Amino acid sequence: MMAALPGSVIVGVAACGCVWAASFLAVAVAEPPRSPGETRAGIFGLEAIGNRFVYVFDHSASMGDPEGRPLAEAKRELLESIEALGDSRQFHVIFYNERLTVFAPSGHRGRPIFADDDNKQAVRRFVEAINAEGSTRHFGALAAALKLSPDAIFLLTDADERDDLTEDELRQLTRSLGRTRCLVAQFGSGEDRRSPRLARLAAESGGDYRVVDAP
Repeated sequence: MMAALPGSVIVGVAACGCVWAASFLAVAVAEPPRSPGETRAGIFGLEAIGNRFVYVFDHSASMGDPEGRPLAEAKRELLESIEALGDSRQFHVIFYNERLTVFAPSGHRGRPIFADDDNKQAVRRFVEAINAEGSTRHFGALAAALKLSPDAIFLLTDADERDDLTEDELRQLTRSLGRTRCLVAQFGSGEDRRSPRLARLAAESGGDYRVVDAP
């Protein structure tokens, strides 16, 4: 198993797709107080309004091809989105392949944190250390994100239909949506790169799905 990056915790995902790091999920269920008012956040033209946002980004091996550009573009978009958040807003970051690499600065393991200057610097260090490796499993990352009850989840992936959610995974996630909107950006070109079940999850949540030209 890979070593955790500074300011992160690696969470395993069992073959069934269930997140097995009980300590992470136990902390994640405890919601921090929400800030008054709402703001707009987004990635790649997808936008949501709220005050708590979770970013779920694919860092599988294919995100490194060609020449590392997909992952580099994903990191740039992620950090720009977080940088634009006011310091009274909350955010959380999960990178995933077949495992989860969760942003976990000291004292804030597994839950959203305020977008103040210190936390923005910490997440920049975390994001810059992420490499492209492994395969793609969406379910564990989305399930972990939904445990946090955010206003919106922004998911970025380059996976195609072969890596899509199963029907059972889609049903489980749909039951867990609550008021959370899922907004999915998928690197690719044309409808052949669509992930139908990710698109359905976005639609069921009142969110959106779009294919973004691959870098």
